[in-house]
Amino acid sequence: MKNFLRRPVRLQLAGWVLAGILSGTGVGVAGELLIIGNPDVPAPQLDAKGLQRIYMGKQTRWLNDEAIVPVMLREGPLHDTFVEDYLDRSVHRFVTYWRQMVFTGKGLPPRSFNSEDELIDFVAVTPGALGYASSAADTGRVKVLPVVAE
Repeated sequence: MKNFLRRPVRLQLAGWVLAGILSGTGVGVAGELLIIGNPDVPAPQLDAKGLQRIYMGKQTRWLNDEAIVPVMLREGPLHDTFVEDYLDRSVHRFVTYWRQMVFTGKGLPPRSFNSEDELIDFVAVTPGALGYASSAADTGRVKVLPVVAE
């Protein structure tokens, strides 16, 4: 999260917020992004590096040996913010990494969803699932996990 709210991102976030206000819709941006997990996820919080390891396929199990099931949105401002600010990569670099992992048989990318509601529904009922949502979303059925610096 060292690049969290870099100058270009701040300008981009301001644009998303303005677009959300003008369109009357909620917009998920960095300040409003929540990391969510299935209610039975054994972690009370995540550290930034651990979150990166999970979404890069390097950590696949929780401490209780349950499989971690990372999920994400297919595209959009919330997806871009998550990848850039929480995974510390450009969206292009993230996609390229996973294409290479799939091509070499070393892993599969996180499952992706078209909508935030679909993602939250999946996380709520899937043991070990981890994802993200905007603070405007209904997260009552999932566990919100704070991300702490190492």
